[in-house]
Amino acid sequence: MAGHDDARGEAVEEFLAKSLLLRECDATVIAKVTPHLMISELPAGATLVRAGSPSDGISILRRGRATASLVHATTGASTPLETLNVGDHFGDVGALTRAAHPYTIVADEPCVVLRMKPELVEALMARVPQFSLAIARRLAARAVQLGVITLRASSAPATGSALRAPTPAIGVEVRRPAPVSPSEGGSAAIPFVEVSDFEPGARVIGMLPTKLILQHRAVPLRLQGNRLLVGMVLPRHAAALAELRRVLHTVDFEVAAISLEDFAQTVQRFKLDAVRGAESTRDSIAVISPESLAYDAADSEREPEKGVRVVGDEVVRAVNRVVAAALSRDASDIHIEPEAAGVKVRFRVHGTLHDWSESLPPSFARGIAARLKVLSGLDITNTRTPQDGRIGLTAGSRELDLRISTLPSSRGEKVVLRVFEGSGMMRPLEQIFSDAGSLGAVRKALQRPHGAIIVAGATGSGKSSTLYSMLNERRRARPDTNVLLIEDPIEYRLAGVTQVQVHAGLGFSQVLRAAMRQDPDVIAVGETRDAETARMALEAAMTGHLVLTSMHANDVGSVLQRLESLECGRTLIAEAVSFVVVQRLARRLCPSCVRLDPPPPALLESLVARRLAERGSQVALPRPVGCDLCQQTGYQGRIAVVEWWQVTPEARDALAAGASHQDVLRAAGEARMLQTFRHNAAYLMARKALGTSEALMAVAG
Repeated sequence: MAGHDDARGEAVEEFLAKSLLLRECDATVIAKVTPHLMISELPAGATLVRAGSPSDGISILRRGRATASLVHATTGASTPLETLNVGDHFGDVGALTRAAHPYTIVADEPCVVLRMKPELVEALMARVPQFSLAIARRLAARAVQLGVITLRASSAPATGSALRAPTPAIGVEVRRPAPVSPSEGGSAAIPFVEVSDFEPGARVIGMLPTKLILQHRAVPLRLQGNRLLVGMVLPRHAAALAELRRVLHTVDFEVAAISLEDFAQTVQRFKLDAVRGAESTRDSIAVISPESLAYDAADSEREPEKGVRVVGDEVVRAVNRVVAAALSRDASDIHIEPEAAGVKVRFRVHGTLHDWSESLPPSFARGIAARLKVLSGLDITNTRTPQDGRIGLTAGSRELDLRISTLPSSRGEKVVLRVFEGSGMMRPLEQIFSDAGSLGAVRKALQRPHGAIIVAGATGSGKSSTLYSMLNERRRARPDTNVLLIEDPIEYRLAGVTQVQVHAGLGFSQVLRAAMRQDPDVIAVGETRDAETARMALEAAMTGHLVLTSMHANDVGSVLQRLESLECGRTLIAEAVSFVVVQRLARRLCPSCVRLDPPPPALLESLVARRLAERGSQVALPRPVGCDLCQQTGYQGRIAVVEWWQVTPEARDALAAGASHQDVLRAAGEARMLQTFRHNAAYLMARKALGTSEALMAVAG
């Protein structure tokens, strides 16, 4: 049997060496790839790839023949595009863009298919240039094919009916067809889109009741004027379209197709579950019932002992109302402040503090602090020194952590709760780095086998979320790596990652020293705070490990200064650091009401001073307006404005030779290895995602 397997493996290697995809690769590469291939035998008529399904890697046809077709999303009619023969590969577009398959492939005769998983494809593209070149050549050939089809269509004489638009070839990125109104029926093809291209806000999502979203797998994506774009997994489902017409009678809606994976991620991101409370089309804040809050088992076990007995039922209900109100508003922080007139409650939403409309009597101040201390296991008798703790809870399908901090004040203890939610910690990198240059630089750094990646920013700038997203990206691209994460405290459980929490008797440097003996490929340090941790992290990056860490710094230059202040030598910094990214959060303009207007003279002068505009220019710039969907604020959510530096050999030599930080970064900017806040803010303004006032604050820091 072993001999049979060896012979089969050799036959597969021989076939791969002749395939278009791998024929220019070394035999050693092919030998390493072969054991990871998944082999499938399919009968004639079987569907190899279905349009709209998530990408599952690149496949090579080893035996048989198949036909690729575009499927009309409304009528189901298919248009043949290409015949695939032995040695041809497919699925490369989905693997490269991580989008749904735009076509269907059906076996014309019994087929044998060799499939590479997405992780293997990404690893080959990062390490084997010949593999990437083969994909590029294939896509170029298809582009030429598309040009021939277009020329033939344009030169064909018109008959009694309108000319059919040229059909795009497989793998060619063409301009998307416009979304289709349901009334058009089968007169136009419905395009496939990605939800991440639209960034729908909670209020756009709220235009459809949650029950209908889950029942019909339909997601509102964009509202422009009176036209609403709705993404649907099954955009030609007659009953679903009829129900949407009934509910969305106040707007004109169009439909586009989305993948099931995209829909599932959207449901998770916006916490769309059946337990969610009442909704309103006019005021679409997701209302969470205080009774639906359930605290962790460890916290619940503490309640019978002293919880209700100490604070009373009314205070318990008041605390639940405060927490539920914060979660309904997607608040990042809850401030509970005792005052003479009562207990003041404020929520930080998208970076701005808002007062809670409900008032609490002064007598509740001590009870609320005591209740939160009970839930977090803190000492309720200690009211004179600050305390920190954690409360775990669930609200429907949402799993959250509340980090509690108490501070004695003149009128009693002030309590601040920071809200952490797992689903918000795992955003795709595309949602953090909106421009292709930044995204490509980050991904290139993550594919390196060693070096230090530093994520910096002020408190509350999203450093931890970016660090988690980077780790998740690396874990997905290279699942064969050993990843260790050192945190204080653990904020989100990552599958496939060993997470260690530091405490009073176990510091970052101590865990880092032990982690080096655990055969790690990737080490992540939640935050670099002291000199010993900084030196050990950089030394680990020099000895063949990829190290990710965060620190407090305002820009790239401040990161270098911070490392030197932590007693890291110039040579160590130059050899170890491979990539630095610094981020600041700004309010994102509401896409439904943003307006382009020429800036006032005073504002234009400020923009010119910050080099965000040219003197005398008459260009219109985006500004907030306000509508019902953004509660008249003009903003929806927040967006990261980033500055990054990709360290090159020339920069390493200059740093090690003692050149000033300014000279090193100036040379990096000239070589386009440095993107400043100013460049990124200008890009976001051009995309109408960032307003002028927010851009000025982001650049000023």
